[in-house]
Amino acid sequence: MPRLARVKNELGGWYHLCCRVGGAKGEYPLNNTACRRRLVEMFEFFGRVYCCDIAAFSVMGNHYHLLAGMEQPREMSRKELWKRASLLYPERELEGWLRAKWERFEERIFDVSELMRSINAAFARWYNHQYHRRGSFWAERFKSVLFEDEKAARDCALYIELNAVRAGLVERPEDYEGCSLYLRDIKKDGWMLPLKDFLRKKSGREALCDYKARVYYRGTEPTKQGQVKIPKWLADEEEKRGFVTRGAYRKRLRYFADGVVLGSKGFVKSHLDDLVDKGVYKRRKNPIEYDTIDWFALRPQKEIG
Repeated sequence: MPRLARVKNELGGWYHLCCRVGGAKGEYPLNNTACRRRLVEMFEFFGRVYCCDIAAFSVMGNHYHLLAGMEQPREMSRKELWKRASLLYPERELEGWLRAKWERFEERIFDVSELMRSINAAFARWYNHQYHRRGSFWAERFKSVLFEDEKAARDCALYIELNAVRAGLVERPEDYEGCSLYLRDIKKDGWMLPLKDFLRKKSGREALCDYKARVYYRGTEPTKQGQVKIPKWLADEEEKRGFVTRGAYRKRLRYFADGVVLGSKGFVKSHLDDLVDKGVYKRRKNPIEYDTIDWFALRPQKEIG
């Protein structure tokens, strides 16, 4: 069965990116603190090389989640390109680059697939060298869900922060060293997209309080007392969105993890129609609607033809 070509927005966009480690069942190499920190360093490093914003992440024992907003491609000055390229290559090598190579590099740094290829390849090389192993480290190609807009990406960010809570590793998401909320809580998130910009708030402090309250509302069981007080206005806003009870993100939601696109009905329908016209989708005719949220989704079709 041919696999579904990755759905991307050539004008930039938000993506939920997931990648799983290969190996025997029960192996959790990313539980190692040094490995987890090294992977986060890769997020930071390649976030500076590529034209993207890193808004959230969670590194679990055998996989990771990354929320990245790719910028819309634009013409860049040679100075800016040199600055980014010099992070990857020695200056003496750059001096020999011809125009075509600079154009290819400029195209590459706006591509989400290239971002993931760089992160995964660099980490695999480091891990194999560090632990004297050979072969592929990652099990398969990464998964990606394209979001319609920043609003949908913000919903996904809350879901990502709660991975360790769903796994039963911690009670409070900011206590898990492998997630972005941990860095934001200890104010070591300077390399990430500022929360005040992501949430459209006036200050970083206001944004962090709002963000944590939303994470706790989505991740706290309805019958339990939350460890962050939820303002009534926020609870009312959440209920209007369809989250009538707390704890909706305590369970795994497949449209975030295994989807293709997520957004309004019109946005998803346009992508579905395109895939139908290309002969990729044979059976699905309409976007998938969910009762608990105001988004529609498209998921991979298991059988084609």
